Amino acid sequence: MITNHNNIHSDTMQSTPKISNNYLKKERTIPFYKPKIMGILNVTTDSFYDGSKCIKHDEAFRYAQKLISEGADIIDIGGETSKPGSRPTDVETEIKRIIPVIKALREDTDITISVDTRNSTTARLAIENGATMINDISALQDDINMVNVLRDYQQIKVVLMHKKGVPLTMQENPVYSCVLTDILEFFKERIGYAVNKGITLDRIIIDPGIGFGKNFEHNITILQNLEAFNSLGLPILLGASRKSFLNSIYASAPEDRLIGSLATTVIAGYKKIDFIRVHDVKEHKELIDCLSVLTNPIVNNLQRVGTL
Repeated sequence: MITNHNNIHSDTMQSTPKISNNYLKKERTIPFYKPKIMGILNVTTDSFYDGSKCIKHDEAFRYAQKLISEGADIIDIGGETSKPGSRPTDVETEIKRIIPVIKALREDTDITISVDTRNSTTARLAIENGATMINDISALQDDINMVNVLRDYQQIKVVLMHKKGVPLTMQENPVYSCVLTDILEFFKERIGYAVNKGITLDRIIIDPGIGFGKNFEHNITILQNLEAFNSLGLPILLGASRKSFLNSIYASAPEDRLIGSLATTVIAGYKKIDFIRVHDVKEHKELIDCLSVLTNPIVNNLQRVGTL
């Protein structure tokens, strides 16, 4: 018996259901929010990750240019290490490390320059030389004059970060009643303090402080519930890049934690976090751009209609 393949093909085609326009237009993805990228530049000798560490001023300047070319929206310059177990850096050393870099960078570009400092003297000099943001890991607690500097320069943004304890001992058995509730209460108090001292809400960014006085469970709880901090109504910065909690997920040294760091940026985008502070700008920028396009309902709909 000879089979008529043409008829089989015809019957199959006729039985294939048509995809309605309603299906094509329906949003079937969750849009990925594009956080701004803060590139890390450490002008230090003992930062936990060597990849972002520059000791010489000209080396630091070139590294900042590299971060900008890779897509950084902000350059965060620090002259004091705050990794677990570290001791404070004296203000004079911190100033010598970062001010020449800030000055050179401001002469070269109009990018937002953030300074990672908790010292008011450093902050004032940084602002006078072109910095436009202060990233204070102590949330204005370590130097009582920091708030006065910020009050004098009303255009300057400030990041208030949560940490429990001091870098030297902060990872020695940190304890919370409830890590989310405790951090939210901390921010309410710190925001209220800043506002009462003349810092308007539109200048404040909050950072839950991954790895600063938190154990593995604390860090994961924060990452899984980042949206809880939206209740404060302020922009949120996430700094999880290459941090040690990733070593508890997969055994790794800091230089081996790119994949884990990218995973936290995926979380940040879906949780609508405003800023990510990262070592690897190029890789994070490419990830963000890809996810933004692949999950954008408008782009997806156009592609479906055009290809089906």
